Amino acid sequence: MKKVLLFFCLCLFFTGAAAIAQESTEEADSVSVRFMEQLYVFPQEKIYLQTDKSDYLSGEQIRFRAHLVNAADHKPVYISRYVYVEIINPADDVVKRVKIRPDSTGSYHGYLNLADDLPEGAYTLRAYTKYMRNQGEDYFFRKTVRILNPFSLQLGTVPSFVVGKNNVQASFRFVDVQKGDTVAPEIVSWKLKGKPVKTVNPTGKTNFQWKFQLPEKEKNRSMLISLVYKNRKYNRYYTLPYAADDFEVAFFPEGGYMVPAKTCQVAFKSLNTSGLGEDISGNLYNSKGEEIVAFESLHLGMGFFNFVPAANETYYAVCRNTQGVDKRFALPAVQPGAKALSARFVGAKLIVALQSEAKVQEPFSLLIHQRGQVLYHAPWNPATEVYTFPATFFPSGVISILLLDARKQIISERMVFTLNETDFPAIHTSLSKPSYTTRDHILLKLNAENADSVFSAGSIAVSVTDNHTVALDTTIDIVSTLLLSSDLKGYIESPASYFRGNKMNKYALDALMMTQGWRRYDIPAVLRGDIQTPDAFAPEVSQQISGKADGLFRSLKEGHISLLASLDSLVTTEMTQTDDKGRFTFNVEFPEGTAFTIQSLSKKGNKNNLIEVERESFPESAYAGLPERLDFANGPTDNEKAYLEKANEAYIQKYGIRTIDLEEITVTGHKPGKYEESVYYSALSATGLRTAEDIEKMAVSSLKSLLYTQPGIVVRSDKITTSTSQTPVAFIIDNITYEDFFDRLDDIDVSSIDNLFVVKDNSFLPGYFPNTNGAIVITTKMGYEPKPRKSLNIEQIIPLGYQQAAEFYSPVYETPEQKNASAPDLRTTIYWKPNVRFSEDGEATVDFYSADSATTYTVTGEGVSGSGKMIRFSSEIQVKGKDEP
Repeated sequence: MKKVLLFFCLCLFFTGAAAIAQESTEEADSVSVRFMEQLYVFPQEKIYLQTDKSDYLSGEQIRFRAHLVNAADHKPVYISRYVYVEIINPADDVVKRVKIRPDSTGSYHGYLNLADDLPEGAYTLRAYTKYMRNQGEDYFFRKTVRILNPFSLQLGTVPSFVVGKNNVQASFRFVDVQKGDTVAPEIVSWKLKGKPVKTVNPTGKTNFQWKFQLPEKEKNRSMLISLVYKNRKYNRYYTLPYAADDFEVAFFPEGGYMVPAKTCQVAFKSLNTSGLGEDISGNLYNSKGEEIVAFESLHLGMGFFNFVPAANETYYAVCRNTQGVDKRFALPAVQPGAKALSARFVGAKLIVALQSEAKVQEPFSLLIHQRGQVLYHAPWNPATEVYTFPATFFPSGVISILLLDARKQIISERMVFTLNETDFPAIHTSLSKPSYTTRDHILLKLNAENADSVFSAGSIAVSVTDNHTVALDTTIDIVSTLLLSSDLKGYIESPASYFRGNKMNKYALDALMMTQGWRRYDIPAVLRGDIQTPDAFAPEVSQQISGKADGLFRSLKEGHISLLASLDSLVTTEMTQTDDKGRFTFNVEFPEGTAFTIQSLSKKGNKNNLIEVERESFPESAYAGLPERLDFANGPTDNEKAYLEKANEAYIQKYGIRTIDLEEITVTGHKPGKYEESVYYSALSATGLRTAEDIEKMAVSSLKSLLYTQPGIVVRSDKITTSTSQTPVAFIIDNITYEDFFDRLDDIDVSSIDNLFVVKDNSFLPGYFPNTNGAIVITTKMGYEPKPRKSLNIEQIIPLGYQQAAEFYSPVYETPEQKNASAPDLRTTIYWKPNVRFSEDGEATVDFYSADSATTYTVTGEGVSGSGKMIRFSSEIQVKGKDEP
């Protein structure tokens, strides 16, 4: 009961949960009461993650804004103080995770720094709150971003795959992109998830082949190819295709049943073995082999057809995919006595009818709800053939129409999608002049047509990108995420393709509605009165460090617990006491990289006790990646080439030549470093080299601080791993291996290190390392002597702290000197502002300076108003060269 009351109070933040449904009587009936109770007891959140662009270069920074809303009415919510954002590689490893908190405007925004040596491939961005983990990972936001490598401008790959059921023959050759000649790399290695690295020798001189088997239940089909060519390393992920001739088709009668002698609409969905839509054509036949109707898919393998089924008859379809493969599929059986809902939008009205062989006599009721909010509930009138509703009666989004019997059991369900333009505030844009030149001041004014519904939004995020180098993401946006894919079960491929602006592809959407289902709550359980509660995770309103202290024979009752937090030269302390069971909790808030030392003493100050600090847990990343359409084109597209050239030049201008290239180039006559004498160092396996000179320039105060900035590894709360594994790394210090070194990092003075590098995989480590994967190899200047272990009443941890804000760099060209400066301006994201605020009059201003290219910019803005209305707009800005008329 206390839990119910707690969440009843919490849901005050979710104001939409208190909306009163339209009823046939003046008082709410039991169905509406149960739905409202479910929303009160277990309010839910949604997240949409907006990024500044869709493609990135290794070594760049992903800028993002997380739009966190109430799942029921899409109003912004702040019950969860922290949002977690991760980037996951194609092998399902978390490469980077950050925790962000709202800024002074209530906006959740941050950034992800990409390592210089990040392999090229399709990565997954994942965003969630701790509270959302009650619902499972299907409710997290996921989005694919492409990570590119500038070396692909010089070296192209030509892959070929021959795929059987579980057998794969992979073949690669490599070409010089500039000359078009086939080249032979010095080293080529391939790696599958969970398997050791295999170095592949060429067949002939330039063709590399590998035959292997995939485990039957292995869902991850990523392959990492690593090669060294002209002393440069290049890594890229490929997704292994499935057999191209296989596909499956499922059929879904409208309302759940095919009713004899009634016109039945049957939707279908065709998927290939990779889980993506497969376009098909087909023919429907009866048991005698007589053709009934021909059909073909409308969008991404989905479509529908109509026919009148006969009683005691069976039907099958013969379908053909684009590869010319024919397959036969049985349709669901005809159901005499069944009752099925039918729904159609006719003009500005929604027509709901009931398909039944006989006139309805039973006491049924019609229930219509959206995201758990009851919109209509009334007894079904037997004298009424159809129910008619104005389309404007329904808010935008997925609508569920249910036929219930007297026991509140679902007899039939039909889902429809509505889109009302009044739900989208119109944003008008105006520029200070018709066109601009390079390094010109651009002033963009935003004006909301309905100011009352917009200014309370707090803020929206605006990005400005160069059309010549940045391809716009046409697969996902805030409208398609919050209104569509977040309210349907299963993977929705390219949700934005169902919309163009605020218009929708109604036929494709209707096919989607009949082949997918709503999943946020267990509706049959709600109708029975079985209310779901969030038992595992409460909303995260603060950060906590908790644990337990034990004395020699019992819990440390009323013990003294001290906490020391340190970040570089900043140090703070806190104290608390244990309870009767020896448990303790600190409510803290700290930035990422903060190290904590927690010590327990008895009531009398005795140190003879044991402390155990609870470790953070994070959701699994297995199978987190999204299905992707495979494109094995030889080299990047023209748009990607332009982006790679500009982004890489901008990187070099800002940071210098990439260290991943420098550390692998052998320069004639240079003095060898100690790292080159190590048996653990090679150009293929080692990454992130830091010499004593590098460490001195970084001015870090401890080995912990150095490792926190080290590319290729992830410092977690209880261990250090490589960026491609969850298993702890080994520490190899002066050629001696330490498998458990996490709690002893302070033993090494950072100034005593001669060099440090990371080996990412055990395959390159001589010796046997059963409990670790990869290693941090350290060579000291004078030798390392292990220090005695710390007391058992002391623990040291580095939990995930919140990310500190960092402004997007936007240059200013106010003076002639600034405008004529020789350093080129090579921005691809011209401007990024995650918290643009509207005034009470519905006005906002965005201003920035153009870069050095004559091109067209695209301005994209996304957000949610205080009343739950989605804001999305885009416009273009023309930039001419200084000498153009």
